Amino acid sequence: MELWKTAKWIWAEGYDSVNTYLILEGRFPAEAGGRYTLAISADTDYSFEIGGRMFFGQYADYPFDKVYDLNDLGDSVTAGENFFTLKLWHQGDDSSTVRGEKAGVIWEIFDENGTVVSSSGEDAVFRPYSRFDMGPGVEHVSGQLGYSFRFDARRPMPDPVPTVIQNKPLPARLRPVKKLTVGEDEPAVLSLSGSFTEKRGRTLGERMQYAGISFGVHDLGRRLPSRKGILLRAEEGEDGVLALIDTGRENAGILSLDLEVPEEAEILVGWGEHLDDGRVRAYVGGRNFAASYFARAGRNIFVNPFRRLGMRYLELHVYAKEVRIHYAGIRPTEYPLDTEVEFTCADSLHNRIFEVSKRTLELCMHVHYEDCPWREQALYSMDSRNQMLCGYLAFKELDFPRASLRLMAQSIRDDDMLELCSPARVSITIPAFTAIYLTQVCEYLVYSEKINGQPDTDTARELLPVLIRIADGFIRRRDPGTGLIPCFKEAKYWNFYEWQDGLSGSIGGSVGEDAVTFDAPLCAFVSFGLRSLADILDLLGDGERAEYYRNEHRSLNESVNRYFWDEDRGAYASYIRRSTGEKFHYAELTNALIVYADAAVGERLTSTLVSLEGKSGLIPVTLSHSIFKYDALMKDPEKYARFVFRSIGDLWGSMLYQNATSFWETIEGARDFGNAGSLCHGWSAIPIRFYAEYAAEMDGEETGLYECRLKEIRLSDLSGSVCARMF
Repeated sequence: MELWKTAKWIWAEGYDSVNTYLILEGRFPAEAGGRYTLAISADTDYSFEIGGRMFFGQYADYPFDKVYDLNDLGDSVTAGENFFTLKLWHQGDDSSTVRGEKAGVIWEIFDENGTVVSSSGEDAVFRPYSRFDMGPGVEHVSGQLGYSFRFDARRPMPDPVPTVIQNKPLPARLRPVKKLTVGEDEPAVLSLSGSFTEKRGRTLGERMQYAGISFGVHDLGRRLPSRKGILLRAEEGEDGVLALIDTGRENAGILSLDLEVPEEAEILVGWGEHLDDGRVRAYVGGRNFAASYFARAGRNIFVNPFRRLGMRYLELHVYAKEVRIHYAGIRPTEYPLDTEVEFTCADSLHNRIFEVSKRTLELCMHVHYEDCPWREQALYSMDSRNQMLCGYLAFKELDFPRASLRLMAQSIRDDDMLELCSPARVSITIPAFTAIYLTQVCEYLVYSEKINGQPDTDTARELLPVLIRIADGFIRRRDPGTGLIPCFKEAKYWNFYEWQDGLSGSIGGSVGEDAVTFDAPLCAFVSFGLRSLADILDLLGDGERAEYYRNEHRSLNESVNRYFWDEDRGAYASYIRRSTGEKFHYAELTNALIVYADAAVGERLTSTLVSLEGKSGLIPVTLSHSIFKYDALMKDPEKYARFVFRSIGDLWGSMLYQNATSFWETIEGARDFGNAGSLCHGWSAIPIRFYAEYAAEMDGEETGLYECRLKEIRLSDLSGSVCARMF
């Protein structure tokens, strides 16, 4: 049906600034037995409440391509007059998850015949939702995520403000992925309780992190939710009650509180993934994993749909002498998946690695792929490449990767680079992350054919102009003398390859002429990107252009071999200083990428694979990029498959032995990145690829590998095979 026949983009006059909240109450008539649908789009987010149900979650989109939701209101609508509440949040400035643009909301409610019974227009009555603190003064959770929140339940609702029409393009595209499901309150236990005294701190996170705390021993292990509630009291002389709540595993969802206080009281809420500090790490490196809720006297029930939390633990500082907690935790938000592949073998360690890898992927799938649910929730091309590869095998899901690929393509900049994160606007970008996008699209085509029986060439054609721009941009940068690609000199580029010594680059500074390098990792990323583009063009029937890009791929490989190979080391160097020709830095990632690009052949390939076994002093690869190392070694599976699966068992098993319920950003865990390491990172789910892809291809007594075949729904049992004999 035709949408937006009567609806207009609207907002409250004077509230088109950063971090603003509005609330609107409306009504519409309904007939008995009628079916009613809400079409809605907002900048930045919305929550629509009717009949005890809540519909929320704007798709992450661009202002030039607004996406709308269709919400079936179902049995939340009754015959007669129906009342609804619409709550809105507008971020208004840039982060790694949101592109700051003009505020607005547009909606229509219509019946099964298309008759509109409610729509946005000049007669809508907005009130500032002033129970939320507004403006730029509210703490950021992190620079990537943007604002936390401060909510005061005591505040009265202010008078309405005038409604204005906003000049924004009408939403033209339906949400391309399914809506998240919202669960009931996640079961939890009261892990510790006691008292606290505030010591110092300017921000919410600092106040929690630096408070003096003392733990009691009563009521521990009590389960939540609790109908009766758990009564906690503060010690004399302390500022209030402390409660530490454990949901039992890594989770992602929205904050849910249900508690009673005898008097008005501020409640600080901190969330985190571990208790390495003897408490939740609410403040680290300027980040604030904390919010404030000011409670009325009596019972308070609060759910905030505008900020998704990644966490296992919740910590409450209640500024009152006592509190009765009926619930404190989260309601999980999950992306609905129709199919989940299972994996079973004779070794419980590998079964567990597979299952935790799968949960790690699920926790990093919401509106789009996320690097992590705790610290950033941002869509990066490099991170999502791992997530897509594993997701094809674990979930047989195509809608989600297709939508994320489109989001990234829409971020193409004037310099033919993708934004660092989509659909955001970020001051820097990583050229290697743009190069990997070419391979992501090619892999999507490969797996769309495996899953659906034919490749999704329509999506490839849609994205092709962006792919061509990216490839041509890199080709133009090739040095005419060497054929290599130099590092990017300008401050708006970050020459990052992975979080390892000498490969992480520097952020925000230009590179002087005497420090310009030719970068083997970048050349390799571009090389296999060009190969991927040639494969895409072949599939689209454009053989002439395919051959052009394949020749560029081969030519770049020849240059890599000519200049980066070090005969004495039997490996490839990472860098060549352009001014002197000096080769330096030797890393597993560099060599794995060159193998992956098909640049290493013959004796050089043999030597490089030997070096990737860890016997040649190369700087080790990290979790995220070990996928390239393992894929490189699988060039010779009979020789190296045992090593690959042992390595997976050692690295991912070590996280499990430290009670991981999802896999970490790096093997250093929470102590990495100045104590801000993520304990759930989508790029670390890569064991799925090797269990599902490679293990299924290898069998025979000689190698001791298994006789298992990937089936439509599950992997066949591997008992008596690899894990029984290898480990």
